[in-house]
Amino acid sequence: MRRLLGHRQGLSIAALLLAALPVLVLLPLGVMWLWHRGGLLVWVAAMAACFFVAGLLIAVARRPRSTAAGGEDAQAPAAPPDADWSAHDKAAWQRVLAFSDEVTGEILADQKAALATARAVIAEVAAHYRPNEAQPILQFTLPEALLLIERISRRSRRLVIDAVPGSRRLRLGQLLWLNEARKTAMAVAETGSGVWRVGLWLLNPVAAVFSEARRTLQGYATSGLSAFLADRVARILVEEVGRAAINLYSGRLRADIDELGEDRLAPPALAPPPPRVLLAGRVNAGKSSLLNALFGEVKAAVDVLPATDRANAYVLGESPDRPAVELIDSVGLERPEQIDALAELAAGSDMLVWVCAANSAARALDRELLDRLRQRFVAEPALDMPPVLVVMSHIDRLRPFTEWSPPYDVAQPITDKAVNIRAAIEAVAQDLALAPSDIVPARLDEGQLYNVDAIWSAILARQDAARRGQLLRILRLGNRRGGFSEVATQMIGAGRLIAATLRRSGVQLDANAEQGAHSGQDAPAGQDGPADEKQPK
Repeated sequence: MRRLLGHRQGLSIAALLLAALPVLVLLPLGVMWLWHRGGLLVWVAAMAACFFVAGLLIAVARRPRSTAAGGEDAQAPAAPPDADWSAHDKAAWQRVLAFSDEVTGEILADQKAALATARAVIAEVAAHYRPNEAQPILQFTLPEALLLIERISRRSRRLVIDAVPGSRRLRLGQLLWLNEARKTAMAVAETGSGVWRVGLWLLNPVAAVFSEARRTLQGYATSGLSAFLADRVARILVEEVGRAAINLYSGRLRADIDELGEDRLAPPALAPPPPRVLLAGRVNAGKSSLLNALFGEVKAAVDVLPATDRANAYVLGESPDRPAVELIDSVGLERPEQIDALAELAAGSDMLVWVCAANSAARALDRELLDRLRQRFVAEPALDMPPVLVVMSHIDRLRPFTEWSPPYDVAQPITDKAVNIRAAIEAVAQDLALAPSDIVPARLDEGQLYNVDAIWSAILARQDAARRGQLLRILRLGNRRGGFSEVATQMIGAGRLIAATLRRSGVQLDANAEQGAHSGQDAPAGQDGPADEKQPK
C-alpha cells in the first residue's frame, strides 16, 4: 500500500508538532496553576462572559438588513457599479443589489440552492434588458459568451496570483496531497481530542466540566462568526454573478475594445481617441472665437455673418496642463430646420460645449435643441447623454457698459457688473434647464480674453463622463457588426477552410494510393497485395 506521507514530509510534520508542543501544553498547565491558586472559577466566569457577549454581538450582526428609513443598515454603502455603465445598466445593478440584500450564507452549503440563486439573478437581469422576449435568458451570442468566459478567467487569474499564497509554485498534485494530509491531520486531532477529554474526566472531573463549557461557548461563537462570513461571501457571489450578467445582456460584449481597434472602428484600448467636443450655439454667439481661444491661435474665421456652412474638426494635441481633444466647430444655429442635424451631431460627440450670448434673451432654439437631445437619450437608455457645458460669452456687453475691470466674483458679487453677470447666469440656467455650475461666463474677443482657464477647468471636470460616453459610443459601433457583409465574409472564410481541408485530405489520399501501388508492385509473386489481405477468405 502506498504511504500517504513520504519520509521527508513526515519529518517536516514532526518538526512542526515539536515546535507547537510548548504552546499546546501551556493551556492545561495554566488551568492546573489556576486550580491550585483558587482562580479557576474566576477565569472560567470571565471566559464565559466574553463568549456570551461575543455571541450576542454576532447574533445582532446576523439579523436581516433593515431598509426602513433611519435604519443603520439602510445607510450602509452598496457595492459600486462599474464606472463605464450607463443609467440603464445602473438600474439593472439596483435589481441585483436587491437580490444580494436577501441572500444568506445557507446557499453556500447547498449546491442546488446556489445554482438556483445564480440563475434567478441572471434571469432578473435578462428580463431587465429583454422584457418582451419569451426566453430573455438565452438572448446572447456565442462570441459574447466566450468573451465573458475570457474576462472572468482573466480576472480570476489575477485574483489567484494576487491573493493566494504560493499560487505560482504549488501544482495541482501538491494541492491534492495537502488536502489529503489535512484530512489525516484532522482525523488524528479529533482522535487525540477524544482521548484527552476522556482522560480529563477520569483525572479531574471539575476541570473537565469547565473544559466542556468552554468548548460549547467557543463553538457557539465560532459558528456565529462563520455564518456571518458566509453571508458576506454569498452576497459577494450574487453581486459578481449580476455584474457579469449586466455586461453580457447589455450588449457591451458584442465586440471587444481591442477587436474594435483592429477593425479601425476605434484605436486599441491602450490608446483611446481624444474626446470629441462639439462647439455649438447660435449664430454670432462666439463659437469660432471660443475655438481660437482654446487653441491660443486663429483656427476659424470670425465674422458677423456665418463663416462656415459645415462642421470642421480640429485636433488639439496633449500638453502638460490639458489632455488632447478633438474640437468640432459646427454650423451656427439660426433656423429650426437645423435642429435635427445638429442634435444628431451632438449625439455622436462626447461632450457638448454650447456657446450662449449673455446679452441676448433669444434662447428658444437653444432650449429646443437641448430638449431634443435629452429626449433622444431617454429613448436610448443604454447610452449616456454627453455632458453639457455652457460658455456664456459677451459678458462685457452687460450693464454697466463702460465698466470692464476683471476678475469678477460671481459667487459673491459686489460690483454692479458682477451682479448682472450672476443674474445672466441664473437666467441662462433657467432657460436651458441646466445648473448654474454648468455655465462659465467669459469674454472671447481677441486680445481681451477672460476666463478661458475656467473653461478648460470645466472641460477637464467633465472628462470622465465624456470618456464613459465615448466607450459606450464605440461599443455601439461594434454592436452594428454581424450584418450581411460580415456574414458574407464569414461564409467566405468557412469556404476557404473547407477547401483547405479537402485539399489536405486529397493530398493524403493520393499519397496513400501511391504508397499502396508501390507496395503492390513490390510484392513477391504468389502473394497478394495489401488490398487483398483485407478481403475475407
